Amino acid sequence: MPTKKELGRRLRLVRFEKGLTLKEVAARCGMSATHISEVERGKTSPTIGALQRISAALGENPSLFVREESLPLVLFTKAGHGCYRYVADAAGKPSRFEIVGPGIPGGIMQVYIRTVPVGEALSMQPKIGEMVIVCLKGMYRLTIGNDTTVLREGDSIQFRTDEGFEAEILGDEEHEGVAFYASPVLT
Repeated sequence: MPTKKELGRRLRLVRFEKGLTLKEVAARCGMSATHISEVERGKTSPTIGALQRISAALGENPSLFVREESLPLVLFTKAGHGCYRYVADAAGKPSRFEIVGPGIPGGIMQVYIRTVPVGEALSMQPKIGEMVIVCLKGMYRLTIGNDTTVLREGDSIQFRTDEGFEAEILGDEEHEGVAFYASPVLT
């Protein structure tokens, strides 16, 4: 079990990451802002029930705050040591993404590299968040809502993912890109 101070630090970091004030968290969990502030400053320990309510107000699992290991402020991933995630598009077709920056536990950002063969299309269902995509190789058409943009090698685009998006590979060479995805609800 982490110390009171470490537990409070974790709660405060997640609250800041979510852009919430003490009053907003207090209103969501039915507790006083003063009590939550005392917990965040390590002056008092929350009861199990209080921790569950605060965690729910922050949209997190209580286990995030009571893990024995300390949560890193920095996460280094050696080349070739990323992991893979399969994500289904709106039609249910799976796509494989290499997660090269899996994200700091309790964090809000992940980094992906994706190589897509010629003629393939992919899409992302709407999710709360923001993304930056950098085209490293090839060319593709990206459609976000009613806006369509063609990205070529070296181009980048930043957008909200609330409406989802579709990408279609153009030309006769595969596409390779890196995506930086930030969301308060990483999955």
